[in-house]
Amino acid sequence: MRHGNKGFTLVELLITVAVLIIGVTMVVPGFTTLIARNRSEADAAEIARALSYARLEAINRGLRVRVAPVNTGIWTGDLAVQAISTSVTELRRLPGLGGSPTLTIAAGTVTPDYIEFNSLGALAVPTAQTLLTYKNGTIVRTILVCVNGRVVPNGAASGC
Repeated sequence: MRHGNKGFTLVELLITVAVLIIGVTMVVPGFTTLIARNRSEADAAEIARALSYARLEAINRGLRVRVAPVNTGIWTGDLAVQAISTSVTELRRLPGLGGSPTLTIAAGTVTPDYIEFNSLGALAVPTAQTLLTYKNGTIVRTILVCVNGRVVPNGAASGC
């Protein structure tokens, strides 16, 4: 009884490997972009949550609460949420942003050192609507803090 050859020829194997390589080279850049987009969404959402938490704590405690970089002026490093009374009490600390993003903050023409909410949850410092712009490569996310303290992720000026 004669049996047929089982297995693959070298040509079939080379063609399969070539097709796989072409497929992987087409998928990897899209996957890398997806990961970067998800990281930027997560970072921007974490900053927005920290601002909302600070506002809520200001209302609940009846004190001023601020979000400030641990190292003055470095907004991409660790951020601290602090209650301000006769002393400064750190309520929460956020780890620095991953990768190499930039975070710029503008309140009109001023760049504030921190964002502070008063006991009613409105912006105390700065006194103008504040726009935080997160940028990581070509991906840009914005967070708007209205004068009344409302935090609007991906917000435009019309969101207040």
